[in-house]
This record gives sequence, structure tokens and C-alpha cells, in this order.
Amino acid sequence: MANNLAAFNTQAFSKLLIQNLDQINVMMALVNRNWEGDLQNVGDTVNVRTLGSVTTGSWTKDGTISYQDLAPVTESFQVLDAEYFAFKVDDVDVATNDLNALKLYAERAAIAVNNLVEIKALSKYASAHANNRITGASSAAITLTADADQSTGIYPLMVKAGANLSKFNVPRRGRWMVIDPDTYALLLNDTTHFIRATELGDRVVTSGMLGANEAPGFVGQCAGFDIYESNAVPVASSAKYLQYGTRMAISYAAKIRKIQQLTLETTFADAVRGLILHDAHVFAEASKAYGYIKAAA
Repeated sequence: MANNLAAFNTQAFSKLLIQNLDQINVMMALVNRNWEGDLQNVGDTVNVRTLGSVTTGSWTKDGTISYQDLAPVTESFQVLDAEYFAFKVDDVDVATNDLNALKLYAERAAIAVNNLVEIKALSKYASAHANNRITGASSAAITLTADADQSTGIYPLMVKAGANLSKFNVPRRGRWMVIDPDTYALLLNDTTHFIRATELGDRVVTSGMLGANEAPGFVGQCAGFDIYESNAVPVASSAKYLQYGTRMAISYAAKIRKIQQLTLETTFADAVRGLILHDAHVFAEASKAYGYIKAAA
């Protein structure tokens, strides 16, 4: 199908274009990118060594010291996902447009790539530690409510999520949870425990103190978590996976291999194309800082 850039023709439309409502990326601030510099091409593997724990022993006078054997675990992080975008703008359209369509669509491509990152980072929920998976009976999805029911209430379940992390000695600082718009609406039905982002903003105005929560999608705090809203919360088999953790939980790596603007040989048009290599991984030790609430979609 041929391009139709008539929307950019000055004879028909004004310069005021309808702004698309795009999902914003929240995950880049919530993942770690420690291994990104070691990845260059699709299929590349980085062998990451995870240190084991150091044990302690009781000492008595004239006792004997036992030296622990250290056995670091080696795990692999392999990049297997390659995505691209490519589009062209005909020279005739360029001549009749008063807006730079090539530039505008390049910006749209950037948003598309941004959404890929969001989906990829949130796709690793199956790697969450078994003890951090909050489900109903027989692993069923939970029909969430806004009340105080311990098995269905969103706030009690968030409290349980926090307790799960604490049992693994996960630091309280920097804990996050990513929820979908419907779950956010449940929180707004009862703000007894939920501190909305606007209230935090009011605190900044009145106290002059700026927090560390200025990130896309941030909507407030609850049960010790910074709460983020995203439309990319994964849904599978009528269940959605509301994820929680810290930055140590998910490792993400990306390389923009090529961004090219070129003149096509077989027609009078310019094109833009790009290639991104990326993937995400949850290491065994890091899975202790990662979990989910399985909720009915």
C-alpha cells in the first residue's frame, strides 16, 4: 500500500496535528543495565559470576578456624532479540508538505522502540522467585478488590509482597511495583494507605524537599513501594502480572546497531531505518528481589 501523507499537505490541514496518546516507558528507571557494555551483536553471551554468601562461625578460646570454600555461580546472559523499523517519505510529499515528515515519523519510531523496551522488561515475570509469586488457590488469578480482605484486597497483597522481599533481606530502599490502570483505579478508591503523586508534589512545594521518584509513570507510594502505572503489564490466559522488585531484579541490555537515513535507488524518496538488539534476564540470586501478583485480567 502506497504512503498517504496528505495529512501533512498545507492545503488540507493545519500544522496542529492530533497528538497520539502513547504509553510512556517506566521500566528503564527500574532495571539495571550492568552488562550492557559487554554486548555487541545478537546472540552474544556474557558469563556473569554471582558471588555466594560468606558464612560466620562461633569462636571460643583455643578454637580452630574453618575456612569456607568459595564457589561463585556462573550464569549466562544472551541477547536473542533483534527488532527494526523502516519507513520512507516520497520526494513529492516533501515538496508539498510544510512539516518535516521524515523527522516527525522518526520521532514516532523512537516511541515504538521505547514501547518494545517496556514490553521486554516486563516479560520476565516467570523468572520471579517461587516465594515471591502471589496467587490465589492452586495458582489461580486473584480478583482484586479495594477492601481489606487479606486474600483479595490490593493493599494487603502489596503488604504481603513487601514481606516476601524482606524475608530475602532485600533492601527497602528503591522497591517498586508496576500496575495497570485498573489496579491504579482500585488504589484510588481507598487512599487510606496510598500516597498519591500529587500529594507528594504538594509536600515538595511546602517543604522544599525533592524526592527520588521523578520518573515516567510514577503515581504514588503504597506499602513501601514506589507505584508505577503502565499499559504494558503482561496478560496471559486471562491473568495479568503486577510485578514488584528492586533495580537488582531485572538486567536489561540494548544496543542500537544502526540508525540510517538514506536515499532510495528505485524511487524518489528518502528512508529511515533502525535496528535494535536487546534482551532482559533475571539471574537466580536476583530473582529473590523480584515477584508478582497474579490478578484476574
